[in-house]
Parts: sequence; structure tokens; C-alpha cells
Amino acid sequence: MTTMNQLKLALALALLAPLAVAGCDSDDPVATDSGTGTPDAAADTGTGDDAGSDAALPGCAVPTASFGTEIGRNFEPLTLADCDGVDYDFYGADFCDTSFTVVSIAAGWCGPCIMESRVLTDAITEAYRADGVRVIQILTQTDTYGAPDGAYCSEWVSTFGLTNIELIDPAQFTGIYFPGNALPAALIVDSTGQIVYREYGYAGADLAGLTAKLDQLLAAP
Repeated sequence: MTTMNQLKLALALALLAPLAVAGCDSDDPVATDSGTGTPDAAADTGTGDDAGSDAALPGCAVPTASFGTEIGRNFEPLTLADCDGVDYDFYGADFCDTSFTVVSIAAGWCGPCIMESRVLTDAITEAYRADGVRVIQILTQTDTYGAPDGAYCSEWVSTFGLTNIELIDPAQFTGIYFPGNALPAALIVDSTGQIVYREYGYAGADLAGLTAKLDQLLAAP
């Protein structure tokens, strides 16, 4: 089956699924700050040199410690290929021009990920572009549970009309951010590299959890 037909089939199956489906695991949608669901009680406090938060970093300074997966920790340095096979560095030049970064992690087999991708451009990417919000979606697997390649990535972007930065993670380095295959997984990272919001699952076409948190963050002095 061609990549296009695979994506069309996956999309059709997603649309047939009950709208109440929130995520690709067996849990309800979870937001670890504002938004839908219940708080995540597991805190990543860290130990040794990785414990605590960096001192106040000037804008565009790249963190060198205090990495982790929970709110208050710094997002790990990450370089992945885009659909054209060009390496994209999370802390590269674009990082210096962003107020916040939304990281959305998805898989082709995940119906709720498909549903989120259908609205990502209008609800987040273009809605917050003027506010300096960068949106990165990361594909970890295809609809047949295989490793995504550039062709699959490009077809995914075309199918859903995505205008965000699209990357592939065939080795699943980002698996630390979606325990138990809780997809889609979303994070918001601020201009110092700190994770300020986490969310699992698809909460509806308005992506209310993400938009509410972005509005709150952007309104803060």
C-alpha cells in the first residue's frame, strides 16, 4: 500500500472512532498544568548535577543542566531530521526568535494524533505565529508501526496541510516524553528551555488545554 493510501486509511479509521477517544493509551487525557484531565503526580526531581533549575537565563541562552521531562525541568537538547533529511536543532537559530515552543509528538497509527494534526495548523501554528510561538511536531512511527522516513513525513504534512516544523524520530529519542505510548503528547517550552506545560491525549478540535496555557503565558508580564 502506498504512503498516501496508508494515510488516507488511517485518517478514515480515525474519523470512524468515537470522538470521546482522548489518547492512544488506555488512560484519560491528562494535563499536568491547566487544561483537561488530572494532574500528573509523578515529579522528576532529579539528582546530583541534574537537580534543580538553572539560574535565570538571559533570552536565547541554551541550558546546560537541569534536564528532565517534568514541568520546571529543561528540555533535553535534541537534533532530528526534517522531511527533507536536514538536521534541525531544537536549540538552533530558531530558538532565539521564539517566545514559546509547542512540541507535539505523534504517530501515524494513533487516531487521536491524526485528529489533532487536522486542527494543529489553525488552532495553534497560525493562531500564535504572530506571538512568536514555534510549533514542532515529531513523528515517531508510521501507521504500520514502522520507522518514519522523509517520504512519509512529507505525505503527512501534505495530507494535513501542516505549516509547522515537522521532524521524524525513528529511534524514538522523544519516548521519554510519552510514557506508556500516551499519544499525542504535547509540551510547551519557554524561551529559556524550561518545560512549562505538559499534556497527553486529544482534548477536542479547539485544543483547549494548549490554547488556554499559551494565552496565560503570553499575557504574563
